[in-house]
Amino acid sequence: MSALPYHVALVSESQAVTLDQVSAVSAALQKQVTRDFGPIWSVSATVDAFDKLDSVPPDYWPVILRDDINQPGAAGYHTDDNGQPFSLVQVDDNWPLTTSHEVLEMLADPFGNRTIAGRPPQPAPAGLPKLHRVTYLVEVCDPCEGDQFAYTVNGVKVSDFITPQFYDPKAAAGVRYSFGGNIPKPHDVLDDGYVSFGNPADNHWYQIVVQGGKAVLRDLGVIQSNNGKSLRELVDSQVREVRKSERYRIKPANPATLTAAALAPFSDTSAGRATRLRDYIKKLNTIKAAAGSGTASE
Repeated sequence: MSALPYHVALVSESQAVTLDQVSAVSAALQKQVTRDFGPIWSVSATVDAFDKLDSVPPDYWPVILRDDINQPGAAGYHTDDNGQPFSLVQVDDNWPLTTSHEVLEMLADPFGNRTIAGRPPQPAPAGLPKLHRVTYLVEVCDPCEGDQFAYTVNGVKVSDFITPQFYDPKAAAGVRYSFGGNIPKPHDVLDDGYVSFGNPADNHWYQIVVQGGKAVLRDLGVIQSNNGKSLRELVDSQVREVRKSERYRIKPANPATLTAAALAPFSDTSAGRATRLRDYIKKLNTIKAAAGSGTASE
């Protein structure tokens, strides 16, 4: 585990997502990070909800929910003018899953430049030049980001994520390559997922995207860091310009739909427990009041 924990702040700047909803999702993500992600990736972190961006302490990394992310390259991971990470999430019916994705990737690679060397993906799709060694951009949710591979925490849908063994040279018995066990072998990309990698000899970057069970190669060209932007920002900005079905889809948020979708998984059980706790507190107060009355009469 890291010696100092990271701190992530969830903030809604959308009228469609309430603080109650953000708090419920932050609790689920805190459990996911502590129980599932942290032990595998040696990360310690807190995930907290805040009522407004102005309330977020300066050493927290914000994940901001908004309705108005109108450019394909705007959503997702960024660094501010001090080089600190933050993420923007376009609000839609699936915002808790997208938020989980962004939080986990931020924790695995806070500053967006982490790469791991390995063999190229196999089988190589058409158009990929023969490469003996590549560097993978560490994006822990991308290869298994499809909704069908998500799981639930506290009734909230959260993202599956790769394990460090995803970058192993070959498959081995009894090894998990994603937390949910969905990825069968190293460097494999699931349907609706993708992986980004570059040729370290010339900084030429590629991406393999799997759609409908078919792997498609995207040639991203030569990418070099400039203007203080991280490698992840540069790769993502190019990809989102052409990815019309990007998961950060541009559409107006429906508050009624969002409320129902976000609260349905946990509202009944949480409300039931709250009722029992209030009844118990009422009982304790009644007993205490009766005991006090008896003492006074003596």
